[in-house]
Amino acid sequence: MLEVCHLDKTYTVGDGEATVLHDINLGVLAGEFVSIMGPSGSGKSTLMHILGCLDVPTKGQYRLRGRPVESLTHSELARIRNEEVGFVFQNFHLLPRMTVLRNVELPMVYAGIPANDRHRRAIKLLQQVGLGDRLQHRPNTLSGGQKQRVAVARALANHPSVLLADEPTGSLDTKTGEEIMGMFQTLNQGGVTVVVITHDAKVAAFAQRTVQLLDGKIVGEEGLR
Repeated sequence: MLEVCHLDKTYTVGDGEATVLHDINLGVLAGEFVSIMGPSGSGKSTLMHILGCLDVPTKGQYRLRGRPVESLTHSELARIRNEEVGFVFQNFHLLPRMTVLRNVELPMVYAGIPANDRHRRAIKLLQQVGLGDRLQHRPNTLSGGQKQRVAVARALANHPSVLLADEPTGSLDTKTGEEIMGMFQTLNQGGVTVVVITHDAKVAAFAQRTVQLLDGKIVGEEGLR
């Protein structure tokens, strides 16, 4: 599903350069649940941005479902972000003026899905995450856990090949965080490929495999494919 080979990421900082990722080699199989764990500043969010086609590597290759991402056009990358990768972020990134239903429908609007079809799918997804009774609520009326459930439903709107979650429990209490991670496990058991970025070993333990990142380098791996 995802294959990273000898990947580096370097940023210009003032008159110099800072390399955030060093010679990263990583593969994620279709149907896997993988966590990428590391402390703040380890490069894990930068790696997620590259995996999600929000950024591109400075060196090396990244293949998504066999396609070399660095050779794709801006419009092709935009389509991948909308249709093939689902994102879940720590701070939810819901649009406050839209209802929960409209937030989930939005990726399907950009994908050109007809109104009736996207409406039905959004309702089904919200029912799937336990929010079928909150369709017309706005995000500011929801708890943190409910907001993250909406974010998960939105991430699944266009049947993505992979779900990427960056610190998805960071704004939640322990119990709610465990519920969200349990939801990821259920989605994975249903065939969704899941990659979770976290600094928390308890969150990482929900995955089948944990890749450890430190100072921009992979320093260890636990679990089996």
